[in-house]
Amino acid sequence: MDPVTAGALIAAVNAVVSGAGGEAGRRALEALGALSRRVLRRSPSDPAADPGADPAADPAGDPGADPAGDGEPVAIPYDDPERLRRLAELLVERARQDPELGRDLAAWMSRYGTPAQEVGTVHNSISGDARITGPVIQGRDFQGPISFGSQ
Repeated sequence: MDPVTAGALIAAVNAVVSGAGGEAGRRALEALGALSRRVLRRSPSDPAADPGADPAADPAGDPGADPAGDGEPVAIPYDDPERLRRLAELLVERARQDPELGRDLAAWMSRYGTPAQEVGTVHNSISGDARITGPVIQGRDFQGPISFGSQ
């Protein structure tokens, strides 16, 4: 799988929040929160913590930090675009440094994220046994009136 980018990760979180409500969305955010917790650990005795890092310092300006340190998944700041961006950048950077985290983040993207394609691309199709008997419009982000002429 291609390396995960911060933009793709943000798009995936936004898609989860807007499209996969209920239990599925909650599970997706909890799974990403568990991955985030691995990066945001602050205990010096934690084997995954940064060596020499100040355990009281927040490595990303509190993008999704777990101040209680209670082992619970980090709450993903999906409603704060700046914190979400910082968290995504931190996760992607750490995933580049830690192959296991990289695999786990790629697996999360594969399971919950959008397909690996350019954000904003549209793939319209009519296939199978479709029988079209009139005009068809396919596209994205239409503005203004659409007319097929006189009927």
